[in-house]
Amino acid sequence: MKKFMRILAVAFSIVIAVGAFSGCSKEIESTPVDPADFRVTAYIVADGLNDSFDSSNLDRVTDIILIGNATYSEDGTITLSENFDSQLKLLKSFITGQNLYLNILGPGSETDSDDWNEQMYDLADRNTAAFESGKLENEIKTVLQKYDFDGVFFDYEFPLRNKDWKAFDKFIIGLDDFLGDDYLIGMSMVGWNLKQSKEAMESTDMFEVMSYDLWDADGNHATTQIAKDDIKQFVEKGYDKAKLDLGVPFYARPTTEEAYWYDYKAYYDKMSDDGLYQDAETGLTFSFNTYDVIKEKTQYALENGLGGMMIWHYACDVPADNENSLFGAIDSAKQEFIKSNN
Repeated sequence: MKKFMRILAVAFSIVIAVGAFSGCSKEIESTPVDPADFRVTAYIVADGLNDSFDSSNLDRVTDIILIGNATYSEDGTITLSENFDSQLKLLKSFITGQNLYLNILGPGSETDSDDWNEQMYDLADRNTAAFESGKLENEIKTVLQKYDFDGVFFDYEFPLRNKDWKAFDKFIIGLDDFLGDDYLIGMSMVGWNLKQSKEAMESTDMFEVMSYDLWDADGNHATTQIAKDDIKQFVEKGYDKAKLDLGVPFYARPTTEEAYWYDYKAYYDKMSDDGLYQDAETGLTFSFNTYDVIKEKTQYALENGLGGMMIWHYACDVPADNENSLFGAIDSAKQEFIKSNN
């Protein structure tokens, strides 16, 4: 999901500007959220589930999305990695009541084209084939039942064309009927590409708002203002705020928007107060979300009735006993908000 290059910031600005003039707001009255039920949803990448896995921050997490060891093919068949059972067993040994979801990745693009749009069209065609196979729904339910997951998440990024969205919507609506109330359905989404139908919105239980890999005019990565703008787009499209988790990056991107990613835990004590790190090796300036920025975003989410926060990804943070822990920033904001509202 996070491996694809995002469209350049200029393109984002154009899309957002166009959207600002496209009709009336569809904002709805959102479901009230009890601050005590505010979600802290973390993606855990399967490859990191080994002997060096740091579980110290898990007690600050309410919902876990396991990603990277399950895929579906064009014919609707789900394939689990050879290490799936051992990775899941290790993860479950640390779980103390958190909800656990499986993210199942679809087929990627196989086109030789260097054009980003063409790559996404090819990816969409392959995913649509899976959605229309008539097989994927049952495959999903079988895996969820066998391994006792609480639901399924999709990381199907950038179905750009209307026909791609229609196929995805139809599948989600059908999957919701097929799974019933036994399992939740979630997906990761970006604010500039919201073409989901109202019925598909209602059939989806959680939306992970990917408010990162986006820059402001000064090259700062994933600022608080960008997060606010992203949430505004979802709300104006009619999404229930209680279903939205504001996504935050526990990693940095360079101000030049090049394809580099730096984990917070390796540079938290080297960056400036404004989250910038000058990398002598590459000559690039990396822009991190600091402890204060993560806390500020969490406060915004709580004050505006969002359902929670989403972290990409869990292993990028420092251990829980480090006062600079970003999970600690989220927890601090949450506890302060609960205390102030009692």
